[in-house]
Amino acid sequence: MRNFEFGRLVARYGEQTAVVSDQQAYSYHRLAELAQTVRQQAHWQARYVVLVAQPDVTFITQFLAIHLAGRIPVIVNKADVAQVPQLLAPIAGAWQWLTDQDQPDAATTNLNPRGLLFLGLTSGTTGQPKVYQRDWSSWRVGFDQCQMVFNMAAIAGVMTTSPLGTSLGLHTLLLSLYLGKTFYCFQRGQSLTLPQPTQVFTVPTYLAKGHDAWAAAPGIMSVVTCGGELSAELVQAWHRQHPQHQLYELYGTSETSLVAWQALTRGKQLQQVGHLFPQVQAAIMPDSQQLVVRSPYLFAGYLGDAAAVHQVMTDDVARLDGDDLLILSRASDVMNHGGNKIYPSEIEQILQPMVITCVVFGVPDAVYGENIVALLVTTTPITTIKAVLQAHLPTYKLPSQYLVVADIPKTTQGKVSRAQLAAQYQAGKWS
Repeated sequence: MRNFEFGRLVARYGEQTAVVSDQQAYSYHRLAELAQTVRQQAHWQARYVVLVAQPDVTFITQFLAIHLAGRIPVIVNKADVAQVPQLLAPIAGAWQWLTDQDQPDAATTNLNPRGLLFLGLTSGTTGQPKVYQRDWSSWRVGFDQCQMVFNMAAIAGVMTTSPLGTSLGLHTLLLSLYLGKTFYCFQRGQSLTLPQPTQVFTVPTYLAKGHDAWAAAPGIMSVVTCGGELSAELVQAWHRQHPQHQLYELYGTSETSLVAWQALTRGKQLQQVGHLFPQVQAAIMPDSQQLVVRSPYLFAGYLGDAAAVHQVMTDDVARLDGDDLLILSRASDVMNHGGNKIYPSEIEQILQPMVITCVVFGVPDAVYGENIVALLVTTTPITTIKAVLQAHLPTYKLPSQYLVVADIPKTTQGKVSRAQLAAQYQAGKWS
């Protein structure tokens, strides 16, 4: 099945509940009816149709309707709308907004011969977001692996705290529909009703203090985290607070999808992100130590790419221990202080037991190349923090500045971007 055909899932699951949105249940059959109504009322000429993601059944039916029309969804978050013309410059004239209805609909034809599932935006944590292309077949084969390694036969419901405009959010939605589960739309601040065993896909931010109110909802059996560092301290705290949850870690990117996974039943080892998924071939570049991935789960290239993608060089500095993968840092986050390469994670691991949360990043310096800045949410005296770091680190790895803040700024997708924090520092945000 090269193209995504929701009709096949409707034929298989029929009147089973596919989506619960605002406490209203929609069967697979009902979703298909709603999508057909949207498709009949739309007037789309272009190959690509841009829609703004939202955490409800309306977005889901719009996504399905675009596929019914043989077109390709381009999914953006509300915060990215102003950038759309610039980001879609390579396909100028071939895209339109979902709501554009100024012309009669083009003749019914398949404008998606490559089997693309959607176009989306990378998180932008290492710079300007990129438009990536995802095809259906690469996710479909990965869904079968997720069902096995995350023991999804034992659950009936699936939820994500990530926006549906993100790779993790949309991956979770399509995974749920493919496996015949019930997908629960999540809106932060809303009360959760999960009447059946449910698995949650989330990012470490939502496991941190102040963001885990959803976790008390009865029905949650397991939690899968992806999209950021999961510290040993956070894993230990989660097990204490929610001993009934099975906790997993998934390592992957928008481009690579599935790379490694682990069940965190015995805590978290430093920098360990788990075992390689089946059919993943991983290698380390000898010069930069960056991780290179080959697998059937890779994306279909960035928008404008002419050649097929056979491997992806990630931005992560890594090490392989057999089939176990360790992530040392993002290549773009490695700090160069006086000619010494320093990984932020090695400083953060020492800081974490003393603070509520922290991020370490580098800022340009005319003498040393980069100075090290520690951004902290803490009540621990800085003198105590400095003394502990001095006892564990050589002088060249010590931060030159400690900044105590009320909260760590995050991207619109709920992630921490060291590059953005460095830019905010240089702009005088904490002066």
